[in-house]
Amino acid sequence: MSENKNEFVVPFDVIELPSKGLLYHNCGETVKVEYMTAEDENILTSPNLVQSGKVLDVLLERKIKQEGLDARDLLLGDRNAIMIFLRSTAYGEMYPVKLTDPETKEEFETEIDLSKLPVKSIGASPDENGLFSFELPKLKKTVKFRLLTARDEENLVKAEEKRKKLLNSKVSTLLTSRLALQIMEVDGNKDRSYIQQFVQYLPAFDSLELRKYMEEIEPGLDLRADVEAPSGAVFRSLIPITVRFFWPNIEL
Repeated sequence: MSENKNEFVVPFDVIELPSKGLLYHNCGETVKVEYMTAEDENILTSPNLVQSGKVLDVLLERKIKQEGLDARDLLLGDRNAIMIFLRSTAYGEMYPVKLTDPETKEEFETEIDLSKLPVKSIGASPDENGLFSFELPKLKKTVKFRLLTARDEENLVKAEEKRKKLLNSKVSTLLTSRLALQIMEVDGNKDRSYIQQFVQYLPAFDSLELRKYMEEIEPGLDLRADVEAPSGAVFRSLIPITVRFFWPNIEL
């Protein structure tokens, strides 16, 4: 009896990107993503990959079937949407978390329905270079900025850890480092040295309003949920992405 060649084909689904693919050169509004398999669980339980922090990168590279698209070059919101899909289809939509009751200050366990997380579409149209514009309310200067990818965030965190270790410093510079990486022009000036200095002396009000606008237009999933605590208090909480996200049976 001959084997069915299609018997072991991994099924997939087509995922709509919150960014609509507007900031990628080699991708449309959707990407093809394979469902997780038992073989993929080998990756999730590989000590070396887990310890190196590369486990999710390796998993996403295996599951995203879009030629020429590196998972690390995805916007964080698009990456999160794919991770939620993989987790939901592999282990179910109910995600166990531990939160703190705002009334009693005691920890309690609950479950978040991942299928109910609202999608936040991209909030503005980029220019031909993939940049967005914002006029600073105090300085009245127009900045052009880009949205960061998973690779950008990874590099920022590594650079910050290296800086803190080198200088033995406890003060984080992630806020200004992130802004300096995102801002590409200030009133047409693209000089990186100028932009670095500009960010350092940017009025706090302008910095706050710019970051609020960046967050407003950034596509992704709203990773917050309304939760009822044992005390009866209802509060909105950021969903903690812990080891239980891809390892649901682990004890916290």
